[in-house]
Amino acid sequence: MKRFLLFLLLAATCMLAAPEAIYAELPYRTSYYDSNQSAWLRIQPVYAPAETRSPRFSEPVDLQVGADDKVYVADKGANTIAVLSPEGELLLSIGAEEGESMLSAPEGLFVTPDGLIYVADSGNQRIAVFGADGKFIRDYKKPASSFLETEHFVPVKLVVDRRGVMYVSLNSSYQGLLRMNEEGEFMGYFGANKAQQTVLNWLKKLVLNKEQLAKELASLPRPISNVALDSDGFIFTATAAGFGQGAIRKLNAGGVDAFKNKTLVNGHGIVDVASDSNGFLYNVDMDSGRVNIYDQNAEALFAFGFIDNETQQYGVLGFPTSIGVDSKFGVWISDSRTGTIHKFTRTEFGNDVMQALTFYLAGKYEQSEPYWDRVYARNDMYNGVFQGLGKVYLHENNDEAALSFLKTAFDTKGYSKAFWEIRLDYLQKHFVWLVAGAVVLLLLVRFGGRAIRKQLILSPLPESWERTTRDLRNLWFVMLHPYQGFYKLKEAKVSLWIVAFILAAVIAVKLATIYLTGFLFNPVELSQINVWGSLGLFAVPWLTWIIANYLVCSVKDGEGKFREVIQGSTYALAPYLFFSIPTLLLSNLVTLDERVIVDSLNTLMFLWMGVMLIVMTQVIHNFDFLETLKNIAITVFTIGTIWLFAFLVFGLSYNLYDFFYQLYKEVTFYG
Repeated sequence: MKRFLLFLLLAATCMLAAPEAIYAELPYRTSYYDSNQSAWLRIQPVYAPAETRSPRFSEPVDLQVGADDKVYVADKGANTIAVLSPEGELLLSIGAEEGESMLSAPEGLFVTPDGLIYVADSGNQRIAVFGADGKFIRDYKKPASSFLETEHFVPVKLVVDRRGVMYVSLNSSYQGLLRMNEEGEFMGYFGANKAQQTVLNWLKKLVLNKEQLAKELASLPRPISNVALDSDGFIFTATAAGFGQGAIRKLNAGGVDAFKNKTLVNGHGIVDVASDSNGFLYNVDMDSGRVNIYDQNAEALFAFGFIDNETQQYGVLGFPTSIGVDSKFGVWISDSRTGTIHKFTRTEFGNDVMQALTFYLAGKYEQSEPYWDRVYARNDMYNGVFQGLGKVYLHENNDEAALSFLKTAFDTKGYSKAFWEIRLDYLQKHFVWLVAGAVVLLLLVRFGGRAIRKQLILSPLPESWERTTRDLRNLWFVMLHPYQGFYKLKEAKVSLWIVAFILAAVIAVKLATIYLTGFLFNPVELSQINVWGSLGLFAVPWLTWIIANYLVCSVKDGEGKFREVIQGSTYALAPYLFFSIPTLLLSNLVTLDERVIVDSLNTLMFLWMGVMLIVMTQVIHNFDFLETLKNIAITVFTIGTIWLFAFLVFGLSYNLYDFFYQLYKEVTFYG
């Protein structure tokens, strides 16, 4: 027994001494943005935290990476500018305790290529200039100008172009960036945001008179929150709020925005923006809590990082204030919550995918191919690689492979080009046979119909089939002659199974359009289609139309019976039956350049159905035309009311169900 206990004790000691498994997974996820599906999807890390030797800061509020990869940090709490090595070691601290070099709450800085350091010395209401050695050179106070008499000169961010012109963001200024030349002279405002016009403002302009409008507060532009400069001389402004509209603007020397005030994905809470040597943009967004990467056109590519106000972990941001990118594409972020400077470096996968995108976006598809191949070897679920390789194969005239890859990437534009090439090649090879087939088809239609009619005259159908065929032929007649057709339907009693057969045919056609519509017109994964939801969205409006039309028209002394409304509304679906089949075929044959054909047919189909419903209501209920339009408007309102009532009933029923279900769970748990 003693030996057994000794053995158990020894085994337990060995288990405790054994090292536990260590997991190196990042504390956040990296995602890529699939613009073809407008969705963020998970991917392996593109950037990962890198160890640095940077010191602790009091309140780092701005950060710039110089041409020599030194990192310059504005520490507002310590009233200093810190200069760090590329490894993060402190090299120099700028800001004396007294004299001209003394800084007070600096909030922004900019470093020129020759090493001059411009500091937005907010507390001293000036711009201080220091040399590369940290010695004070000069400062710029508020320029003398009548335009600035009531303006508080509190600079918070700035950039300096090659001519020495300063673009300064003032505290809470809605007028844009203030421009000053090297002599400190005022040169005007630059790059102001556009004032947002709301629906409320539009209504005020319609309702209020001039005196009342004069008393209203003006709709002012949003102030610029940060500013950056790229190697080509373009000025980038960052503006928060606005749901991402104009969050990043790319301004040339004339103040024209190359991005045209576009809405940025993950830009609602933008903090700062930076660009690398290849033109890719980086931002920190407080709303999404991510660091985001964009291409040269501000299209979202990747998002990584995580913001947690309670964090004590390096690589997880607390309150990011600024971002910069060095020559090796390392991303530096200042964090005032933790008082640290975070550095993120590209992973091997990140290097390959970003290099592939660099060549791809420049149109150098052949040079991007080896990088795309390496990305594909690491991740065959990343849709960007399918789009990239698809363009490569398209450039190499490998259209079959391009078609497959571009379809997987849901790239309709690229798919259309590849499909056009394949279709052209097929037409050239089979032109004679296609023409012969078309001629045979026309002959069959022309003479086949005559032969069938002659055969029916010689051998007529049984009388029991006559009414059925007549009711089915009425579908075509009603579509071409709505008034005469619906008058005939009002006098006739269509069999219930004929109505059911027509509705079954409509459902079959709808299912065909869901699953067989060409990829260019329905770029979705078929396995992800919600069939019942699609059928419900198609059938519910039709059913509520019948109910609302009968109820409204009955109240308005309409003569139509419920049966007549059902069969009339069923026959009004005739355009859907006759137009959907050729539209379905064409959707698999045309490219995006020719989609106007399919779109025109669809528009014509729905307009025709609308006209038939109007005529049906007029004929079935014996209204005049104006009365018909008025009652249809009331019917549409009634449909909305029915849907609202159904939504409320469903919501209340679900809440009641959830209450009893939770009560049942408590009883069973404690019972």
